[in-house]
Amino acid sequence: MSEVAKNRIVSSFYSNPKAVGILVFLVFILVSGNIIFKEHQLRVSSTRQQIKSKLTELSSEIKTALSDANGAIKTLAYFSQNYQIESNFEEAGREILESHPYVDVVQLLDSGKIIAVYPLNGNEAVLGYDILVDEKTRGEALEAINRNDIYFAGPLNLKQGGKGLVGRLPLYQSEKFTGFAAAIIFLDDLLNQPVFEELKIPNTRIQLQKLNSETDSIGEIFFTTHPGITEEKGILEKEFIPSANWEISIAQLEPFPVLEWSPLLFIRVLSAVLFGFLAYSFAAQPAKLNQKIKEQSKDLIQSNERFQYATLATSDVIWDWDLVKNKIYRADNFEKVFGFTKEDQQARADFWLELIHPEEREKVHSNLKKTFESDSIYWKYEFRVRDKSGNYHFIIDNGYIIRDESGKPIRMIGAIQEITNRKMAELELAKEKSQLSRVIEGTGAGTWEWNVQTGETVFNEEWANMIGYTLDELEPITIQTWIQHTHPDDLKKSGAALEAHFQGKAPFYQCEARMKHRDGHWVWILDRGRVFSWTDEGKPLLMFGTHIDISEKKIKEEELELLNEKLRATNSELKVFASVASHDMREPLRMISSFLSLIQKNYSDKLDAKGNQYIDFAVDGAKRLSVLIGDLLDYSRMGFDSANKTLLNTQLIVTNVIKLNQRLIEEKNAEIIIETLPQIVAIQVPIQQLFQNLIGNALKFTKADTKPIIQIKGEEFENFWRFSVKDNGIGIEKEYYDTVFEVLKRLHSKEKYSGSGMGLAICKKIVKQHGGEIWLESTVGIQTEIFFTIPKT
Repeated sequence: MSEVAKNRIVSSFYSNPKAVGILVFLVFILVSGNIIFKEHQLRVSSTRQQIKSKLTELSSEIKTALSDANGAIKTLAYFSQNYQIESNFEEAGREILESHPYVDVVQLLDSGKIIAVYPLNGNEAVLGYDILVDEKTRGEALEAINRNDIYFAGPLNLKQGGKGLVGRLPLYQSEKFTGFAAAIIFLDDLLNQPVFEELKIPNTRIQLQKLNSETDSIGEIFFTTHPGITEEKGILEKEFIPSANWEISIAQLEPFPVLEWSPLLFIRVLSAVLFGFLAYSFAAQPAKLNQKIKEQSKDLIQSNERFQYATLATSDVIWDWDLVKNKIYRADNFEKVFGFTKEDQQARADFWLELIHPEEREKVHSNLKKTFESDSIYWKYEFRVRDKSGNYHFIIDNGYIIRDESGKPIRMIGAIQEITNRKMAELELAKEKSQLSRVIEGTGAGTWEWNVQTGETVFNEEWANMIGYTLDELEPITIQTWIQHTHPDDLKKSGAALEAHFQGKAPFYQCEARMKHRDGHWVWILDRGRVFSWTDEGKPLLMFGTHIDISEKKIKEEELELLNEKLRATNSELKVFASVASHDMREPLRMISSFLSLIQKNYSDKLDAKGNQYIDFAVDGAKRLSVLIGDLLDYSRMGFDSANKTLLNTQLIVTNVIKLNQRLIEEKNAEIIIETLPQIVAIQVPIQQLFQNLIGNALKFTKADTKPIIQIKGEEFENFWRFSVKDNGIGIEKEYYDTVFEVLKRLHSKEKYSGSGMGLAICKKIVKQHGGEIWLESTVGIQTEIFFTIPKT
């Protein structure tokens, strides 16, 4: 443009000041208006971004809680389908809750009925509750079955009180629906998380509502920060959570006004601040933008710092995988857990793949590939990996998948949880359960579990088989099932035994009872059990026990009782016989004794010393024999009664027996060696008879031209005394070691060796009655030693 033209324009402006003023005014009004509009858009955009960020934070918190509940439910389902944890549900439930902090309660349902819950305290009311019968819970329970996946019902008014979100996973056995594994997150616990309280966006409302699963229409609004406001007029952002049919929304209640100052005020101050405002506006815009960049950079730095602190605060190894560049970032505690430095991790491309256990490598790769090919945004798998020392760790690897607009995975963020201790405990528990199961199966015992307070009862198949049924045929099973099949008379005994156990008078419950078999006869059962948990009030709660069929034992006991009756009758007859026989034996013995006394009195001066000595031996022997007959008669009358045991001096008893056999001892010129003998607790007459028979046998079965030597001794052991009578007689062949102790068994003719063949049989009976054992050791032609034991108690 020429200098002349420029001068004309300037001259034109100066020549029309009003027009220029109006023109400038209009220009700056337009410029100012445009700036105000841009600022409004920036504010709206910033607010929208804050709302989206807050929505993402809320969604992440809820999804984390639901994901935690998913893990608890699937763990419970796995335990239920593989280990039958109903009998040990408390321990399993405790482990699950410890591993899943968002979960408050876990439940196991048989069809729709809740059969197990942890914790039980405070949740007793739900046991036996059928969710498929109650119309309030039936719909969402069926929704889980229709989806064949975990579905979160509610929030519901829980039967035990309060509101909760109930996740349920349908369980199947051989493609047949058997029930649910369920977990509860208390609504108040979820809504009390800081993420719901730290709302720093003004003029906004957070709202959680349930959508109708059939119509996708708006259902119940169960959380809102502004209960009195039902409409939103500004920005609205929302996200849908399909596993619970929840919609999370954050809405601006009132839109920002485009003009926030009064036009009149703006016109009044325009003349003073127009140029300053203009200069400021054009100069300030870049400065504001730079300031925003600095603030956003600062936020990013703080966010990175929070991430670093989070990795230090948790034992989990956090990782970030750029799928496009195939680069993986792992937190510093990866080296702490597995021992590999960052240089080790970057040394080769297949670093992580090589750490996976060879038996599981292909499974992990296949599962991850399958997840990438699906539309899932979550991945979770349990496997083993090797540390730098060569030891394998059990881990759970969790990942969140970020996909592009086409659904292709481009990034994955996750964490590695080390579970070796827990896994080893689970494997050990599984081993113990397997061993216990085999032991129970090997014993053939029936088992039972009884909730004393509710009557709920669980039997195993063997319990039903004992009375001729299957478990299915006894359904529905309660404590009444046992009562209906038990003999009425035995129910009273059982009740008394139970009460004694409940009151602490007995360490366990035990009762023998008759149960009605399917075919009509009675089966004897030994019923044993013990209370393993009590209510807060000290009442018995859960009781476990066994059933053992003792019918055969009872039959043998009855047969033995009949034999005892017959034996008692026989013993009674023998006592009468012994009384008569002893009386008949005493008469000729008295006569012999009397005549010997007369001979001694009238003819002692006509006999030499030897003859008088023989008469003395005969008289003394007759007297001792009379005493012995009397003792035997008393013994036959009293039988064996442990109450008649007394403390006996066996040294004195043996001395008396030797005196009784003095004539025979002198005739054979026998030598008897008696070692120190103990005092024992026994019945005197049979013990004296025992030594009489053994010493008599030793004197009888001697060798010609050999001086008999008999050795008697007693030795102390921990629980018994052992006696022995040893001779140097003719000995016994080994094949007759047992025969000699039988009744009327003789090894030699009466012409060669006198006797009735009852001596050792009587010895055996006496020792057995005292609870001992008798046996012999012998060398033919050299010696025989007979041993017997007498218990100390």
